[in-house]
Amino acid sequence: MPRMNLTSLKRNWFLLGILTALLLGFFLPRIELVLNPGGITRIVLIVLLFLISGFTLPTEAITSGLKDYRLHIYIQIFIFLFIPGFFLLTTLPFRSVWDHQLFTGIFAVAILPTTISSCIVFTQVSGGNVTVTMFNAAMANILGVFISPLLLSLLMSGGGGQSLPPSEILKILKNLSLQMLIPIACGQILRQFFKQVATKQKKRLSIASNVFILFILFFAFSKTARNPEFFGNLRSLIGPFGYLAVAHVLLLLIACAGTRLFRFSRENTISVLYTAPQKTLALGVPLVSTYFAATPEILGLALLPLVFYHAWQLLVAGFVKSTRYVRETAVS
Repeated sequence: MPRMNLTSLKRNWFLLGILTALLLGFFLPRIELVLNPGGITRIVLIVLLFLISGFTLPTEAITSGLKDYRLHIYIQIFIFLFIPGFFLLTTLPFRSVWDHQLFTGIFAVAILPTTISSCIVFTQVSGGNVTVTMFNAAMANILGVFISPLLLSLLMSGGGGQSLPPSEILKILKNLSLQMLIPIACGQILRQFFKQVATKQKKRLSIASNVFILFILFFAFSKTARNPEFFGNLRSLIGPFGYLAVAHVLLLLIACAGTRLFRFSRENTISVLYTAPQKTLALGVPLVSTYFAATPEILGLALLPLVFYHAWQLLVAGFVKSTRYVRETAVS
């Protein structure tokens, strides 16, 4: 029994790390002032995070996965058009009930690309089309650096949040370019010379990236916790969290219905289920942190829906993996 518990702890260390970062940020917020003076540490971690992302991103999958264009278009449209539209419409009844800061967090979830690693892992162990998943994960994350900030501003202007002026959007895009695009490009260049190293060290680099994300989360939660009004708003999270849980399940069902409409194969359907409705924490945390760098007092509250959605989608993905439909594919 102790061995099983230790194994479970190792398997779920990142989720436990998120909980630890959240608790430390909320109850020991002044540590951030020492570890992140002037926000320099956060910027360095974001640059390193995207340098690793560029180094390990399998963009060669793009050239090898161009054939099934109908499937790729379906997944990308689902990620960047359908899900934002779904969130915009289904949150209409709650506009006068939920805080605008929470809408910011919910819309931040809506506009993000899919995960990079977990969707590939779940597709592989479930007997799905790994090439399709790799292609769309790489493509969505490259597009997301450009598209996601613009989509977020658009949703905020039309969905209960506060839109940003064009000058602020340009400033954010500039920061994203310096902190994300350039490191990703440098990582891709390095990958061309050290591809074997990138492949061999992918697991360790992934662990390092997750550790960087935990520190960025801790910094964000700490800044928010120093706002005296923050803890009074925590009770208002129950409704949005319930909404996100139901929304993710509905998005899975809609994505599956779409695959039947277009008559995709079972392997491709599994790829869609693990790719289209999922949202990346790796891009989401630095994106939201950069987007709201000028208003750190609301940053932690805006990040909480993303943290919840990440944990929930992993739980649901594990359930999907255990269904009869997926098990039959995995063993066939």
